[in-house]
Amino acid sequence: MSRAKLPVVAAGRDWAAVLGGRLTLGPGDLSHHAVEVTRNRLRLALICFVLVFTVLGGRLVQLTVLENQPAWQAGAQTHQQMLRPTIVDRNGVVLATQISTLTLGADVAMIDDGQAMAARLKQILPDLKQARAARLMSGKDRYVELQSGLTPAQRQAVLALGDPALKLTRASSRVYPTGHVMSHSVGFTSSDMRGLAGLELYLDRLVAEEDFEGVFESSLDVRVQHNVRDVLQETMAKYQAKAAAAIVVDVHSGEIISLVSLPDFDANEPMAQGHAPHFNQVTSGVYELGSIFKIFTAAMALDTGLVAEDESFDVREPITIGRKTFKDDHGQERVLTMDEVIVHSSNIGTVQMVMRVPADVHYEFIGKLGFLDSVPFELPETAEPLVPARWTDIERATSSFGYSFSVSPLAAVMAGAAMVNGGVLYEPSLRKVGLPVGQRIIAAETSRSLRRMMRSVVTHGTARQANVPGYQILGKTGSAEKHMVGGYNKEALVTSFLGAFPARAPRYAMLVMFDEPQGHAETFGLNLAGWNAAPAAGEIVRRTASLLGVLPRAEFPAEQAAVVETEKPIAEVAYAPR
Repeated sequence: MSRAKLPVVAAGRDWAAVLGGRLTLGPGDLSHHAVEVTRNRLRLALICFVLVFTVLGGRLVQLTVLENQPAWQAGAQTHQQMLRPTIVDRNGVVLATQISTLTLGADVAMIDDGQAMAARLKQILPDLKQARAARLMSGKDRYVELQSGLTPAQRQAVLALGDPALKLTRASSRVYPTGHVMSHSVGFTSSDMRGLAGLELYLDRLVAEEDFEGVFESSLDVRVQHNVRDVLQETMAKYQAKAAAAIVVDVHSGEIISLVSLPDFDANEPMAQGHAPHFNQVTSGVYELGSIFKIFTAAMALDTGLVAEDESFDVREPITIGRKTFKDDHGQERVLTMDEVIVHSSNIGTVQMVMRVPADVHYEFIGKLGFLDSVPFELPETAEPLVPARWTDIERATSSFGYSFSVSPLAAVMAGAAMVNGGVLYEPSLRKVGLPVGQRIIAAETSRSLRRMMRSVVTHGTARQANVPGYQILGKTGSAEKHMVGGYNKEALVTSFLGAFPARAPRYAMLVMFDEPQGHAETFGLNLAGWNAAPAAGEIVRRTASLLGVLPRAEFPAEQAAVVETEKPIAEVAYAPR
């Protein structure tokens, strides 16, 4: 390999001049070239300094400005330092908030006798689990946490021990003042302030979109929630039901006023009873809800104009479709008007109605009600409905009185609200709605007819035990056998009541549901909705109507005066609902 030869430079000659000649540069040009090289180096140094100071300046802004924001907005901080918004009800009552707590820890390497240290701390901290503390302080972990939530007096007592192995640190904790009462709606967080369920998880998903300014105002009313929960607990215990649910909604906005699911849990200790109580019956559960669907069938029949309001239906004989024969549980065995079909909950009459409507029109109407998709809602725990794989006449017939379709109580109550509010379907909301926007699904005249039918169900039909003097309640009962392996279990029912109040101008809709209630002597061994869901709904209205600004009013003044005079409430009239 050839090598380049360096030029020979005589003694006293200038290397630069020689190299300049090799580069075809003269002595003057060489000086100019040296100046340009120096300038370029200075420019490069200047650029480097600018970049360095830009990076340092950006980091300074991040440390002094961005990291002073709540950590759930500026992702640089740890979740332990998060400042989550306080959740309040519609009246400003705190449902969830954040407090600073003091935690006692220990440096295990500095402790000679873990048993003795645990005994000393037990004298200061009565709630300390001494055996656990002794085990931790005798273990191999370098640092262990012993107890959180120390009081100022306990802090002073720990400091007075003067032991350098003990460490006191401050941390944030999420607190739920209502405990069990709002657990399914509000949800809970992890120890590092991540939302795990309910509105807490919803807030985590909204942080990039909204600024709550420290407070999230919900549509819930804790006063109503307490009363609804009490009624459900009492009825659930009385009828030995496995579970219960209730929801109250503003029919003109979709705002959820109360949402109760039992069993529930203490949001402050969400894992104390395991995962089972976390199941939200209102949003996560889907059920065949039985005869409350007859209201939707009547709405479709009237609204399409394919059934006239003054038509009659012969229900004296069972009706057969394919291999399925449909009978009535309440056995009127005569010709019924349309109102009477609903009042007496006739399966035969309802099937006759639905068969007047074309299959595609029927399916489209089910979709308008919101029964083909999950309901848009703030709570992440929202289940998809179960719809029939086929859409034959048998599925159409059974769906007309609440079988074939499994929907959530939330979906059912929102559709029910549209049936009584003039025909407009709103999306449910756990936030106050400024400007409600809904979709008309039935005509106002159809809604008016449905209100009349539902009032008759309460005054003369299967829901008489829901009647409350002074409060005109609308309603429809439903009792559906639960689907088990191999068919339906006649002894296991899901009972429900879909209603609204006041009848003269409905403002609130509600749904009450019980899973497998049992009959007893007082109900003649019967466990149908008229014996449990209906009276529970009436009691909810009795306790909450005034809180919601609905005052008692005589429906028929003369009759109401007679009732007051005899002091015999309508609900106590002898009647055996089925």
